[in-house]
Amino acid sequence: MTMRLRQRITLPFVLLFVAAHAVTAIVCVSLVASAVERRLVKQTEDLAHVLAGFPGLRQPPMLAHIQKAYRADAFVYEDEILVAGTGTPPSFRPEPGRLQDNGAVYAPIGRDHGLLLVYAPSVVSREKADAVRPVLLVAAVALLSVVFLGWATGQALARPLERLARGAREISSGRTDVSLPSVGSREIRDLSDALNRMLESTRKAERLAALGQLAAGVAHEIKNPLSAMKMTVQMLREEQKPESREPYEVLLREIERLELAAGELSAAGPRPLVRQSVRLDVLVDDVLRLLQRQLEHLRVRIERSFETRPDVRVDVEQFKRVVLNLVLNGAQAMPQGGPLTIALTARGDRARLSVADAGPGIPEALRPRIFEPFVTTKADGVGLGLALTKRIVEDHGGRIGFDTSAAGTRFWVEL
Repeated sequence: MTMRLRQRITLPFVLLFVAAHAVTAIVCVSLVASAVERRLVKQTEDLAHVLAGFPGLRQPPMLAHIQKAYRADAFVYEDEILVAGTGTPPSFRPEPGRLQDNGAVYAPIGRDHGLLLVYAPSVVSREKADAVRPVLLVAAVALLSVVFLGWATGQALARPLERLARGAREISSGRTDVSLPSVGSREIRDLSDALNRMLESTRKAERLAALGQLAAGVAHEIKNPLSAMKMTVQMLREEQKPESREPYEVLLREIERLELAAGELSAAGPRPLVRQSVRLDVLVDDVLRLLQRQLEHLRVRIERSFETRPDVRVDVEQFKRVVLNLVLNGAQAMPQGGPLTIALTARGDRARLSVADAGPGIPEALRPRIFEPFVTTKADGVGLGLALTKRIVEDHGGRIGFDTSAAGTRFWVEL
């Protein structure tokens, strides 16, 4: 009877843990594979954007360089007619914005031109395999852990019930000096609380591990294309006269911003802080200068309200990422443009930075989870920006929060 009782309690727990882990692993693998496809589409669109400003780059010699750099056949269309390319073009021109089953991605160049990159199936498969492999490795290790945890939990739950069963048998045999444990005893309640804490810790660890592995995989996959783009733009810049280099400088600054984001994502967990004293208003202005062109393109008007200009001790590069994320989050909340108010105030011995937009506000259903990974209000967003921002702020011992309504949203950070 004892062994049957332990098996009946332990086996469901083991199966539950394994099933939850399997679902988590499948979702993570699916997200990583989708991220690889989105990266291939995005790099094709970025390349098409570069080619739109430089007609000479659409010629066969440059397409041959693109073929080598991107490991994909490249074709240029004009009014849906193939005008240049490498290799054999596909039998049909796909719709833009999607990676087709044959590895083809089409992106418009201006009004009447288009770029088609055709990735070999082996290249796409290898890209996905390289991104998924770390996730599967973590999943295999975690599987052993959750199986052990399931077994241990079942055993822990079975022991009090076994004592209860032994006491019942002893009573049925005629003994009267046996004290039966109460079903609602403190021991059972303490065990339930410990189990709940353990499960919550396990779920949180799995979510953080999935976030770290996904972020590191995505960052790794975008670094090589960024390096190739940066080298190409640098070479093109050097070929220009000094007075004609401004567009290339803008592209290089944007690429460096992407490299900064990739570097932040590549760390699976928080890295040690390198604190230094800096004026918070100067740090904010540095970020705004970096984003000036993008904000102008989005028709966002910056309004500063600096009541105080405090010195703070922060990791400058990490905290620039906080300001950048909050500014971009506010700007993207206003698709038609509008005012974005950045304020510095003092609250006792704490400095407060706030970024307020005039957007429609955060949907009520998302407000409790807005700082969780993969939660986003944007159709094309991944949902990592605010999660990373919260982690950086809390690493600095600060607090982050928001106030939102139909008139707009204000995110604030206190240090």
